[in-house]
Parts: sequence; structure tokens; C-alpha cells
Amino acid sequence: MKKFISLLLILAMALSLAACGSSEPAEPTAGENQVLDGAGRVLDIPAQPEKATIASVYAVSVPFIEALGLGDRVLAINVKSNFWKEADPALAEAGSVGRGAVDLEALAAFGPSVLIHRSNDMETIEAVQRINIPVLCITVEDMADITDTLTMMGRYFGAEERAAEVIAWMDGKFRMIDEIVAQIPEADRKTVLVMGGEAGRIAADDMLQAWMAEKAGGIYVAENTADNRNWVNVGVEQVFTWNPQFIFATSSTPLDYSIEELMEADAWSAVEAVKENHFHQIPAKLDSWDIPGVSCVIGTMYMLHKMYPDYFSQEQLEQEVAEYYEFMFGRTFDADYLGYDLSQ
Repeated sequence: MKKFISLLLILAMALSLAACGSSEPAEPTAGENQVLDGAGRVLDIPAQPEKATIASVYAVSVPFIEALGLGDRVLAINVKSNFWKEADPALAEAGSVGRGAVDLEALAAFGPSVLIHRSNDMETIEAVQRINIPVLCITVEDMADITDTLTMMGRYFGAEERAAEVIAWMDGKFRMIDEIVAQIPEADRKTVLVMGGEAGRIAADDMLQAWMAEKAGGIYVAENTADNRNWVNVGVEQVFTWNPQFIFATSSTPLDYSIEELMEADAWSAVEAVKENHFHQIPAKLDSWDIPGVSCVIGTMYMLHKMYPDYFSQEQLEQEVAEYYEFMFGRTFDADYLGYDLSQ
């Protein structure tokens, strides 16, 4: 009987171990003094978060640093647009630890509290950690990412109140947009497409730009194009087949085509957006309104105005643009300086 009981116990332990071995690994969770970054990694919050200094070669981090008022903490940064240096002189005084790729020697010399970097570059993350500098990863491809990143960075740098203020401001503006769009009859909704840096390269339907177009009341024509939130080459023939009533070109990357030339090209003449002069580049040349960040609010408003000017006027858009820059930087900027014209 004892042998039989022993065998049962051994069998039970074996089954238990097998079950444990086949279970999925537990999702990481952040403790009271930790954050879960954009790569799903748990990082300890600095002992004095309000004094933590920053370096980054990831230009997308800049709008989040600025939104949270962390510019004076930046020791070295990759700033693609001179606008950010004009908007925040502290960035103009910051050094550099590379552009896109990290200069480890320069990074070690600056000795920041943390490097802010993109989540999908584990080689760099591991190399920086080997020189004993923490890496805070961010992923900012959609609205959920934007909100999560503001919250996470707010906690890490002791700027929780500002993060909450920014998120509340964005939520309020998107609620206002929802209320306006709700007034537009379904039969009057416009079909829309967002095009990238090349003609025939479009925002997949899981990208922020596609979400913005739909939030603005558009019917996004590029259905079933999700590709891990990337730009997708579908070709100009597919664009012709979709025949959207509105096309918006991104300002987040340089265009290898001229909208004016496409508007005059015979091949594009049958496209509804071209025929009706509804092919626009999202502002602005210096400060893109369709990059991931707070500016996507006014990028969405721009699309709303262009598609439905009777519901959201140029004057209303101008007021919202001015309010955005006051909220973000405590000042306004001339349209000529930023490089946009809302009357076109």
C-alpha cells in the first residue's frame, strides 16, 4: 500500500511539473516604484525622478519630452526639425550622442540618467545597458501607445500631473471631434486615404494616420491592409481602384513626389480626390501634425476641416491650432514660419 501511495504522489508531482512547464510565462508587472516600458520591460524609477537626465537618438521621443516639460533635463538629443530648438532653447543647447545609431563613447561621456530609445532595437538596448546606463523604451504607433507612453514617462520622470493634464486635454479635444462628426449624416461621409513618402505607399489601416482619418469622419478605403502598423506599398493602380474622395499626404517624412505634379498628371486625372482638388499634405513643414504625439489632435482637426468645412470651419481650426501651441509651449507660432496655409 505504501508503494502504491508513493507511486501516486510521484505521478501527481510529475503531472504538476508538466503543467507548469507547458504554461505561458507570466506577463511582467511593475511594482510601486517601477514602470513597464514600451518593450514590456520593468524598470526601477530613479530615486529622484524629478532630477533624472535624458539622452536619446530617437527623434520621436522629442514630442513626448516636450509635452511633459522635460526639455531642461535633456543632455543630448537627435532633433530632426529646427522647430523644436526654436520652441525650446534647452534642446538647442543639448549635445548629441548620434542620429538614429547610438555613439556609445559619447553617451558614456554625457552620463545621462537614462537613454530613451525605440523598443525594437534590442542590440542597442543591450549595448547601452553594458555601460550601466538604463534604457527606457517607447512604442508610439497608435493612440493607446501615445497615452501609455505619456503615463509611463510621467511616472518615470516625476511628471505625473503634467502627463495627466496632457492626456485629459487630448481626450477633451477628441470628444469634441466625436460630437462634430456625429452631426454628419452617414450618406455624406467622405472616402479617404493617407499616402506616405512615395506615390502608392499608404498608411495601413492599423496605423495612427488611418485612425486619424476615421476619427475625422472619413471612411478609410484601405481596408484589410494591416501590417504591424507600417506604411504599405500597394501601388498607384490600387489607389486608382480605391478612388478616394480625399487623399492626405503625410508630413512625417519627406515626399518623393509633388502633389502639384500628380494633380496635373493624366494618369491621376480620374481619381476623385484629384478631380475635386481634394489632395492635401497634412501640415506642417516644420512641425508635423501626423507624427505620434499630441500634435495628432490638430492633424485630425485639419482632416475634419478639409473633409467637412461646413461642420468645422477654417476659423475654428485656426483657434484650435493657436490653443495647441499655447498649451504645449506657452506661445504661438506664425503659419508662415511653420510652413502651412489653411486657406489652400
